[in-house]
Amino acid sequence: MRGRIYGIGVGTGDPEDITLKAIRLIKESDVLVCPRKDLTKCRAYQIAKQAIPEIGSIETLAFEFEMTRDVYECKRNHKKIYDIVKELVFAGKMVAFLTIGDPALYSTYSYIAELARRDGIETYSVSGINSISACANSLGMPLCEGEEQLHVIPDTENLEEFLDLPGTKVIMKCGGDMRRVKEKLKKKRNISVYAVSECGTGDERCYRGIGELPEDGRYMLTIIVKTKEEKD
Repeated sequence: MRGRIYGIGVGTGDPEDITLKAIRLIKESDVLVCPRKDLTKCRAYQIAKQAIPEIGSIETLAFEFEMTRDVYECKRNHKKIYDIVKELVFAGKMVAFLTIGDPALYSTYSYIAELARRDGIETYSVSGINSISACANSLGMPLCEGEEQLHVIPDTENLEEFLDLPGTKVIMKCGGDMRRVKEKLKKKRNISVYAVSECGTGDERCYRGIGELPEDGRYMLTIIVKTKEEKD
């Protein structure tokens, strides 16, 4: 009998944000898959560990999910990881991928799940609190109101083009040149800029205004740009 694969979102950092469903399925899993070889540096694993102290007794496979823009290299890495997981599933194991945030939003798990579905393997996703909602709530502000649009920008490439979009813009994974990002933001009129770094952790910090943004790029930094309403 074949096993199955779960993609389990563990939220952004606060272990109290993990759902009861996620906790139950992690405990029921035969094997956990984590996106960092060094589990002490794996954010998803460390979040889950705080909520499930006995997680150390569950067999865990730790891979280094390489961050690269090379499409072919990404596909090769995903296939390599999937081939290992596939053998476990065919052996009847329940395999759970731990992912920060939500598995439906820019998660490596989604690529593994697609390969699994092609082989007829059952896959299931368990929602986690995503960084977009978490950051807005930490700032105490709504993402959208009324007919306001929401645009999610995955990186800082072509930023000027994206900033021209109407409504709220959320810029994720700001690990690049923050000085360049800030200069582009300064050129735009009628915008309000907010950001949160290390959301959900003890190091969380909220920024209000371009001047407060850090100079150094940080992977776990999310910027929210809202268009100001022009007064008549």
